[in-house]
Amino acid sequence: MPEKSQKKTEVRVFLEGVQLKLVDDLIGIYGNTRSEVIRNIIQIWFNDNIEKRKEILELGKEAQKEGYTSLPEK
Repeated sequence: MPEKSQKKTEVRVFLEGVQLKLVDDLIGIYGNTRSEVIRNIIQIWFNDNIEKRKEILELGKEAQKEGYTSLPEK
């Protein structure tokens, strides 16, 4: 039985200045392209902060209730 494929989408990020230099300096360490470097940084952050998931989701709900953000329509 074939496995379900994971969802995948394109995410665009615009960086400049110090942030862009840091990403460029990590090419060859965290990946061979800017995209690979950003993807690896995000994966590392998620792995390091997975235990905070519930807190982050609760904070998001609180921010939405107080009008700081709006939830995307599905």
